[in-house]
Formats: sequence, C-alpha cells, structure tokens
Amino acid sequence: MTAMTARQRWFLVALAAVAVVVALRMTVLAGDDGASVEEFCDEFAHLLLIDELSLAVNPNDDASTREALERTARQFGAAADAAPAEIQPDVQLLADLTAALSDAIADTDSRETFDRAAALISAQDPYLETQDPAAQRVVDYITRNCIAAPG
Repeated sequence: MTAMTARQRWFLVALAAVAVVVALRMTVLAGDDGASVEEFCDEFAHLLLIDELSLAVNPNDDASTREALERTARQFGAAADAAPAEIQPDVQLLADLTAALSDAIADTDSRETFDRAAALISAQDPYLETQDPAAQRVVDYITRNCIAAPG
C-alpha cells in the first residue's frame, strides 16, 4: 500500500469536515422523523397565502366557498405532513379541524343556513378544548423557527 501524501490527507480531512458540517445542518433542520423545519415553514407560508386568497371569496358563492375551503384543507394537510415531530400533533389537529369544516361545507347547501351552521358547529365541537392551545403552540413554533429575525 502506498503512503498517503500530504495533499491526500488534507483532502480527506476537508471531506470529513464537510461531512460533519452537513450532518450538523441536517440535524438542526430535521426532527427524528426527518421532517425539515424549512420544508414545514415553506408549506405553512403557502397555507397562509391560500388562506389569504380565500378571503376574497364571496361567501354567497357556494361553489367558490367549497373550493376555497377544500384547497385550504389540502394545504393544511401538506403542512401537517411536513411538520417536524415537535409540532406535528398540533398541526395535524388543526389540519383535521380544517378538513372537518371543509366536509361540513361540502355536505350542506349555503341556502340552508341553519343546516350549514349546525354542521359547522358539530364539526368544530370535538376540537373546542384543544384547538386554541394547539394553534398557540403552532404560532409560537412558527415565530421561533420560520420568521426571520430583522437585521
């Protein structure tokens, strides 16, 4: 076996250093399940954009309302899938709530206001005690991890 030159040793040390840096970066950005903080932040930013666009929907336009809420529910599901383990149960709870509300809208007619209101209340009922704390934990997480500090 030939002796390693100084240049080869330097190259191996540099390669090892790069591997350590990449591993540390991946550890910071990934939870135990491999979910990326950056990916979650991107998915959540996309959710906020979709939600903002939904505000322009006329609530009297039943088809548009259904479509907007369905789109929001799908994106919330994508955010839940991308959520790191630390926050995943809370994001999943909010995604489930949004899907339940979307289903309630889809299953009722906007002209039947009493039926629709009853369906929405019924869909939200299982989440009443847990939705506010979950939302607060998600907001806190996003504030810590997704919002760039000024400077």
